[in-house]
Amino acid sequence: MRKKVLSVAALWLALVVLVFAYTDQNEYTWRFEGEALSQMLLTEDEAQRIENEAQALMDIEKAEALVRSENGEWGKKDMYAGAPKTRNAVDDELGLNLMWGRYDVVVSYASPEPFTIRAVSALRASFIEDGEETLEAGEHDVMFCMNVTDACQQLAFACDLPVGAQIDGIMVKKAESGMFDRDLAAYAALLGGVLTVLLALSWDRSDEGRLRRRDALCVVLIALFASMPLLFKGIYDGHDLFFHLNRIEGIAAGLREGQFPVRIHSSTLLGYGYAAPQFYPEFFLYLPAVLRNLGVSLAASVRVFELLINLAAASVCYASAKRLFGSRRIALGASALYTLCSYRISNLYVRATIGESLAMIFFPLLILAVYEVLVRDEKKWPLLTVAMTGIFLSHLLSTLFAALMCVLSALICIKRLIREPRRIFACVKAAALTALCSAVFLVPFLNSIGGLISTSVAITASDHVMRPGAYFVGFPGQAGDLPYEALDFAYTVGVVPGLAIMLGCMILLVRMYAQGKELAAPQDRLCRVLLALGALLLLGATELFPWAWACNLPTPYSTFFMQIQYPWRLVGVAAPMLAFAAAWGFMREEKHRTAGLCAIAMLCTVFAGYSMQVIVQDVPLLEKESFCDTRIEQFEYTFPGTEKSALEPGEIVAHQAPEYAVRNYQKRGTKLSFDLDVPQGLAMLELPLLYYPGYRVTDNGNECRTLLGTNNVIRVLSIQEGMGRHIEVWFDEPLAWTVSVYVSAAGFALLGALLLSSRRRRA
Repeated sequence: MRKKVLSVAALWLALVVLVFAYTDQNEYTWRFEGEALSQMLLTEDEAQRIENEAQALMDIEKAEALVRSENGEWGKKDMYAGAPKTRNAVDDELGLNLMWGRYDVVVSYASPEPFTIRAVSALRASFIEDGEETLEAGEHDVMFCMNVTDACQQLAFACDLPVGAQIDGIMVKKAESGMFDRDLAAYAALLGGVLTVLLALSWDRSDEGRLRRRDALCVVLIALFASMPLLFKGIYDGHDLFFHLNRIEGIAAGLREGQFPVRIHSSTLLGYGYAAPQFYPEFFLYLPAVLRNLGVSLAASVRVFELLINLAAASVCYASAKRLFGSRRIALGASALYTLCSYRISNLYVRATIGESLAMIFFPLLILAVYEVLVRDEKKWPLLTVAMTGIFLSHLLSTLFAALMCVLSALICIKRLIREPRRIFACVKAAALTALCSAVFLVPFLNSIGGLISTSVAITASDHVMRPGAYFVGFPGQAGDLPYEALDFAYTVGVVPGLAIMLGCMILLVRMYAQGKELAAPQDRLCRVLLALGALLLLGATELFPWAWACNLPTPYSTFFMQIQYPWRLVGVAAPMLAFAAAWGFMREEKHRTAGLCAIAMLCTVFAGYSMQVIVQDVPLLEKESFCDTRIEQFEYTFPGTEKSALEPGEIVAHQAPEYAVRNYQKRGTKLSFDLDVPQGLAMLELPLLYYPGYRVTDNGNECRTLLGTNNVIRVLSIQEGMGRHIEVWFDEPLAWTVSVYVSAAGFALLGALLLSSRRRRA
């Protein structure tokens, strides 16, 4: 036992040493000297001019937004005029583009008299705290610390130098950086976890232990190959990547300010807040958000998270297939086919739909769970709870598809269910426990979904159907130079099962035709059903299903089909079914399993490898020190008419007040406080927060009424005119939302106990 402990300790000690050895002591450090000083140093007049120009552009945007709102043209403008989503830390024109955090600033100067230097960022001054310092006379290197509460672009320093004064250099360094590289630490922790498991498996010297070790290594290699785009310099752009980056940042911001669970992304939309957590499950995104708050860069947090998604998908598929087929090699083949299938790779890297990619981890387990409950051992119903809870807490549309597949499977097995009603009871228990575990999201979702907030983007699904022949595309890849209407989804987006899977299914069909009734094993019957259901789903994503008719039905029936948006999403549900059937097609016969596994490995390597190498030809969107904007373009999850491009950070407006002053402004997450001086004439106050039910406002401790204001910000009534009015704002979630957290905790505890009890019975 001592040797085992020492081997694990030595492994982790070696990783710690490597982290410290390869840490760059100057990471997140930017020095400006000589001519480069002009990049960071402005006069007060220059800073004011830049601020005025930005304010003038914002005033124009506000006026145009008001016109669009009055004309009912919400959402018809190219938002933010094509501004980049991410920027390099050192801006191409002026200053630094910085993410949130504390920064040490060192100014090297000589001056005959004191002067003041301050950090500036056009229209984002409210995000900078302690950014002003008075420098005393003499020749010094003075350090001060500033706190950036939200992403600031083109942050520079403004000052008017006294006669004879000179600044020789400015250094900006992220506080506590350089001690050890937190990105390397995150990678090392992931690597250490995987190696620890492999090391523990090596202690079992039996034949069974050798097989486990071999299979674990193969699963890790499958996941590692699927992660090839993550092993390069940064994170490559995907259709929905920017949205999910802001979800991670929004959770991290909420956690830093004491929200748990996070109900509003307080950093999104320049601090105005975004209620995505009430409508889009975020259970698994807390992992990268916690990494962010531990100092790991956004790029590294996403890379670690997506590596874990690949590892989880490969592992769950292997475990589910092994249980279904009773064969390690078939399980490895199914894991490779599924983990490296074109649709899953496309979801993760091309479409960057992290929610759907998370849901796809649990699809293979869902197949196993449904088979156990409906056909084999209904006492395994907690597996169905695990699968459905995992899917529900990942992606809502995937939950809908999974539920429909469960219903269809139940109809196929209806005779057995009638003969054995205990299986129906098992399904009911699984559904009830799923609801308990999911209450933390389900309760706020049901509470919010019936309001006036726009909750989805309904588009004409019939415009995005697949061609049947597209499912035999071998080498999907991106083609960014094509206009959207000219896209062939199979070739450009890769929303197909993959040729390796389709070849395996064709081999299974040939076997079924050639051997006929001889294919009578339980796995044969299972794979016939999986093949039929998978084919039905593939055909449902083509024009063979009347999508045009369905999208023209009277509301709300048409809304249901239009909110699916892309019929080829059905391919994601079909992929694990077809992967299992294909693995059985390649390796049904024991004597062919080695050759079949080799064929799968070669096919997956060629087809997935080509698709992923196309991805890495692009320039990464996000790197370690990259700035990521918070101005998302999505129109859902706000009140209709919200013009996001017309939101001015930190803007507080006192309507009908001839003059007013705001002092001691401070924003911490969804909490806002400031002192207000209004000598006379105040009618109402509008705050730099988007309105959502649950916000409360007090004026000197007295509760005020809130409602929708201009551009759907919070409008406050009942504010009294006068000097030194102290205003406090915070989000107060309903009691039912708080209770739902404890209900989910109890549900997970019960589920864990049931799984542990089931495992003990098997032992």
